[in-house]
Amino acid sequence: MEGGGSIRRGALIRADSLDRLDPDGLLAFAEHHVSLILDLRNAGEADLRPHPFAGDPRYRLVPMIDPRRERSRDRSAERTLGMIYSSSLDRNTRCIVDGAAAIADAPEGGVVVHCAVGKDRTGMMVALVLSALGVSDEEIADDYELSTDCLREEFDEVIATLDGQERDRIAERMSSRRETILEMLAYARQHYGGVEKYLLAQGLGSDRLQRLRDRLVTQE
Repeated sequence: MEGGGSIRRGALIRADSLDRLDPDGLLAFAEHHVSLILDLRNAGEADLRPHPFAGDPRYRLVPMIDPRRERSRDRSAERTLGMIYSSSLDRNTRCIVDGAAAIADAPEGGVVVHCAVGKDRTGMMVALVLSALGVSDEEIADDYELSTDCLREEFDEVIATLDGQERDRIAERMSSRRETILEMLAYARQHYGGVEKYLLAQGLGSDRLQRLRDRLVTQE
């Protein structure tokens, strides 16, 4: 990564919603020494599918989507998933900064970030944090693309029930192509001067940015 070093193993974990964990999964989760569970779902999703750690002091619900800004969203201009991600940077600045700040402020230990399936909101949040710390676009795209294999069986079942334009639209929406996250990072660079400047301009603060580096980056 830029400036040397690497991301600490187990420091930032991207996941789907933890309500999907079975008893064995919950036992495995306990071994990760997690200090923060950052849930990016909206309040309605959290009510519909209660979180197994909702009463745990490590759990925080920090929705990634600002419902007030969603009303001004121009969906007709979002022809690709990369365009959806890019326009989200403009609309959801407050929510994105709140999520990054929660990671920076977490106690010592691993941070689990999740939404419903761990691809879109979670993929964006993790990509933005990694980019702000100097991880290369290609390495970030490698991580994002892992969702293709992890979600293939689940998504293929849905896509197989559809036809025509609806099938194409949903297939694009469910994809996790490298180009998607690369397009978002390029947009951040073109319109904001990069993710670090984006987060600072939106109020993250240089002190929190340094805390992100301290907790996630190792020189070993």
